[in-house]
Amino acid sequence: MSRITTQLFRILSVVFIYLVLTPLSVYGLSVCPNDDPCKDKSEANERVSCYTDIVNVCSAQRQNMAAQIVYLTTSIQLTTAKIDATRGKIAQIEKDIDTISEKIDSLESSLTKISQVLLDRIAATYRLGEKSYLTMVLSSNGFSDFVNRFKYMQKVQAHDRKLLFQLQNSKENFKDQKQQREDKKVELDQAKKQLEKEQNTLAVQKKEKELFLETTRSSESRYRQELDAARREAEGIQRAASLLSQAGVPTKINKGDVIGIMGNTGFSTGAHLHFAVYNLNEADLNKFNFNSGYENPFNLLKSRELGFEATACDDVSPDQRTSKSIGSGSWDWPMDSPSISQCYGHTPWSWRYQSGIHNGVDMYDDKNTLIKSVEGGNKYVYRGGQSAGNGVFIFHENGKMTLYWHLQ
Repeated sequence: MSRITTQLFRILSVVFIYLVLTPLSVYGLSVCPNDDPCKDKSEANERVSCYTDIVNVCSAQRQNMAAQIVYLTTSIQLTTAKIDATRGKIAQIEKDIDTISEKIDSLESSLTKISQVLLDRIAATYRLGEKSYLTMVLSSNGFSDFVNRFKYMQKVQAHDRKLLFQLQNSKENFKDQKQQREDKKVELDQAKKQLEKEQNTLAVQKKEKELFLETTRSSESRYRQELDAARREAEGIQRAASLLSQAGVPTKINKGDVIGIMGNTGFSTGAHLHFAVYNLNEADLNKFNFNSGYENPFNLLKSRELGFEATACDDVSPDQRTSKSIGSGSWDWPMDSPSISQCYGHTPWSWRYQSGIHNGVDMYDDKNTLIKSVEGGNKYVYRGGQSAGNGVFIFHENGKMTLYWHLQ
């Protein structure tokens, strides 16, 4: 075997061993694990890193119920690890604050005493100096002795001034440590808020898993039915937009005009309104994509106090109905006094959707079921019936399109 062939063989051997021993996740080929590969990691930050990798892999591989359960379980384990890491960080910060405080107390006491002693010494030295120059002249044994005494006094005074300068630097260090303690207190406050946020997230994730198991009843077929219903609803809205782009006739509508009545059409779980906002111009209706180009409706609707169902959002109580202020825009709401049943983004129910998030806001109003336009524009109406769903698409001058779905 030639030298070149031997070297090539060695290189290929190394590459082969690397490919065999390197985790498949590096190449994006890893599968969602059935066991817990992070269980033996004792350090919290190591568990966070490990569970993060698993969540990233499992989030894209939820084709069956078992993989979905692993994803939900691992998400809980990841948040639990984050909580442990944050608690460790809080403990360390509190320890640092105690250490700094002890140093500050010790320095403060020492600096006070030394400063007073040094000031008294310098004052006494200068008082003595004012009275002793003539005495030194008269008591000196010649000019050389006088010069030596004078230089000695200057050295004493210079030394005292040096000590005072060093003391002043120590005081500056003392101030720096006090600032460091204040910075640590701010860091501690932020860590405690982070811990509270993570604990709330954990409660929501546990509720999400509970709802998932309750909804699917641990049945693969029911899980498939839930996914299929969400998929068919998305396809229904996509089909409606396609038909309207070809044969739809728009009508002018003003802000606040009634456009329909809250219903239960399409693949809906109870009567409600699905309200969504897309960045789409009227001329581009044929380019509408249900799963892209959307944004959070709460950013465009006016601020108001509303009720939220217990499982409506990730940031509300998972155990009881909550009331809170929402909205930061200028649009009127499509219903007079709605309650929110599902928020935009990731929610305890968003496992149903292909993208993993809910791309609109679900709301209901049992007292007044009228649906109104949030802003003026051109309205397109689609009537697919009870099974396919009914809805309205409205294009506004600001380049936004609003979707109202599940109408009667």
